[in-house]
Amino acid sequence: MLFTLFGDYVYPAGHDIWLGGLVRIGRIFGLTEAAVRSAVVRLTREGWLSPRRCGGLSFYGLSPSGRALIEEGTKRIYRSWGQPWDKTWCLLVYSVPEDKRPLRDRMRKRLAWLGFGPLGPGVYLSPRDRSTEVRQLVRHVGATRFVRLFFARAAPGTDDHNLMRACWNVPHIAAAYRRFVKRWGRRFRADAARRSRGERDARAAFVTRFLLTHEFRRFPFVDPDFPETLVPRDWPGRRARQLFLDYHELLGEDAVPFFASVSAPPA
Repeated sequence: MLFTLFGDYVYPAGHDIWLGGLVRIGRIFGLTEAAVRSAVVRLTREGWLSPRRCGGLSFYGLSPSGRALIEEGTKRIYRSWGQPWDKTWCLLVYSVPEDKRPLRDRMRKRLAWLGFGPLGPGVYLSPRDRSTEVRQLVRHVGATRFVRLFFARAAPGTDDHNLMRACWNVPHIAAAYRRFVKRWGRRFRADAARRSRGERDARAAFVTRFLLTHEFRRFPFVDPDFPETLVPRDWPGRRARQLFLDYHELLGEDAVPFFASVSAPPA
């Protein structure tokens, strides 16, 4: 949830956030002060946040690694690649020793975020060129010597659609998109109607926008931004993305000022 908050509000605002503001926001979602402080300490220890003191107050901003992660997330969540696919796969092969299992687990999670699907043990594919992001990742986690990166095309007789289905559970992803559209589409229409009547609730807009983003940001973990040529014409991911963008914008007029007011340090 802190990553959602930093990505959707703190990073766009361009300044650090007061720890007391994080605690206030946590209370809105039923989180205790101890839970918020513990999460902040953990993210700082892991190198995602940078603390500073000012006037006796604690502030937190994104570290260089945190900014890189948020910028990548912003690109994946708010903008589709929208580029034609030349049928080139980004192929990653890694072999991490058994005594470095935690490193292997971190690699799997981050590769999923970057849009890679597992073709086999230690073999991952992405339909997009993610080589720059992979090099940054392996340097960050200290896995450079274990990873090999290639660009490849399917040989005659090997179907790209079959490769996609081997790496990703496409029906499951499509069903998740349809559930998102069904759930949030109703709320979007209701909120749009309320706004047309002049009914505004900044706190509710902030909560809804936060939960909307928090749910949608999971999709880049399972959908690598499939090329148009690999998905059916009625692919629900298109509708889900457009709904997210429209609803996110609708709520922003009230949600952003509310965040600024609730996160502001004492004068």
